[in-house]
Amino acid sequence: MVDVVIRAAEGCDPDPFLLWNATWSSADGIADWRLAGSGGLAADAALATAVVLCLFTDKRVPPDHPVAYLTDGDPRGWWGDGVDVRADLDETELGSWLWLLERAPLTFLQQSGARWAEQFARDALAPLIGQNAVSRIDASATVDEIANRLELSVQLYGRDGASAYDRKFELVWKQMGLL
Repeated sequence: MVDVVIRAAEGCDPDPFLLWNATWSSADGIADWRLAGSGGLAADAALATAVVLCLFTDKRVPPDHPVAYLTDGDPRGWWGDGVDVRADLDETELGSWLWLLERAPLTFLQQSGARWAEQFARDALAPLIGQNAVSRIDASATVDEIANRLELSVQLYGRDGASAYDRKFELVWKQMGLL
């Protein structure tokens, strides 16, 4: 029998070996790849990179999903999910369905958009728990009708209960006349 050892900081090391790094620009509201000095991509923010990949890669929407009608006929999805998803490593399809909310009318967002955003974020980030990178995920969302946006806050915690990640994202819609 093999003993299982759980380490509080595993998956949160400052310089893990990754081939990429994403940086979030709050001012621009975008994520982008950051290059390392060696010509490759930097890898010094593993957890932040994982969050950006999980939340802002468009996950394919199955036709029977309750809000599939928001796809406008394009279920999107990342091509790599058709190549290699290993359930034995707790891998799932990459991404979230947050992109659906960008297509949603403001009346939908006012009624249930925050609940959907929270659920989409928790579902997208769940593999981080399965892969032992974090132990708990909190996601909260609010709809700001005046600014015409949905604000999503994500907090991740290590097994020791300490905060490992805390960030607020603003998802902006440009549907001013649809109230």
